[in-house]
Amino acid sequence: MRILHASHTHLKSLGARNYFLPVRINNGFIRNNHEVYWFSDRDIARYSSWFHSRKTGAGACNRKFLEVCRNFEPDVIALCSQDIILPETLAEARRLLPNVAIFQYYIDPLFDASNFRNACSKADVVDWSFVTTAGPILSRIAGKKSQVAFIPNPVDASIDIHRCHERTDQPHDVFFAGHISKWLHPDDLRGRAYELIRERIPGARCAFYGHGGNPSLFGAAFMKALGQAKIGLNFSQRNESAKPGPGGELYLYSSDRIALYQGNGLLVFTTKSFSLSELYGEDAIVEVEDANDFIDKLRYYLDNDGERQKVARAGYELGHREFNERLVSQYMIEATLGLPFSYDYRWPTESFVR
Repeated sequence: MRILHASHTHLKSLGARNYFLPVRINNGFIRNNHEVYWFSDRDIARYSSWFHSRKTGAGACNRKFLEVCRNFEPDVIALCSQDIILPETLAEARRLLPNVAIFQYYIDPLFDASNFRNACSKADVVDWSFVTTAGPILSRIAGKKSQVAFIPNPVDASIDIHRCHERTDQPHDVFFAGHISKWLHPDDLRGRAYELIRERIPGARCAFYGHGGNPSLFGAAFMKALGQAKIGLNFSQRNESAKPGPGGELYLYSSDRIALYQGNGLLVFTTKSFSLSELYGEDAIVEVEDANDFIDKLRYYLDNDGERQKVARAGYELGHREFNERLVSQYMIEATLGLPFSYDYRWPTESFVR
């Protein structure tokens, strides 16, 4: 079938972010034998403006989106975290294409108010929404007729090429890349990990980028650095009001780091409040409860490299087998079109309505 995929292609970054999630989903559509037109909303908006402004080019971008609908006549429209294509534009697309199915997939955390509003903004004009958070909270972003379900972050073997679980000669023990928000709680391990390791395991060789006085890292340099480490810290941001467990804003949420780490064979460390062992199993990731638990477990795996490789291998094999880009992409198509599932998907497939 023909799929019109509207997402940020990061043209502006000139290849520096070609491992991000929309790239993986687009790869999945194509590898599942669909014809895909990839509509780069932000880039089209920017280059439709005399001032190269996304804001002033948004109107032209919406008009060009409808022109693509006329020319390409998609069977399915897929939207990624859209903040440019307007609900009224999608309503017009339905008028032009009465049989089109429309879904959005949203990859940002719902505990951020602006993310939550954006995810809700198209609920009444799409058929389905898919979010990287799970549980009953999803009913809050369902539309009058649309359903909402969870999706995991996908691994992609064409991008995730390293096999860190097979090596013991990496120059770095611990890897993390990401910024620290000003509103981050002072006890959050995302902000504390670097100093905790320096103070309590001074011999650990750390590769931290984006904080700790180190610059951010992207592109081939990012992937190379990731492939030279043993352990990846998947400490997602959260705010004080975000609640764990089913019904909470944290339930099964993760940034796409978990796919990058698993897919490249790093041992994944994550925080227990996100409940990710329910999704991946306790034998494939390491969950930590607090600073002391983090340091104790980190010290254990640094001292027991064989155990590090064992758990990392389980995560690597699980990610490539059960959470790859072909399965996640096909799941969204099957759910949206009401087709029987072609695979026994490992993640929760329960959908929620308003």
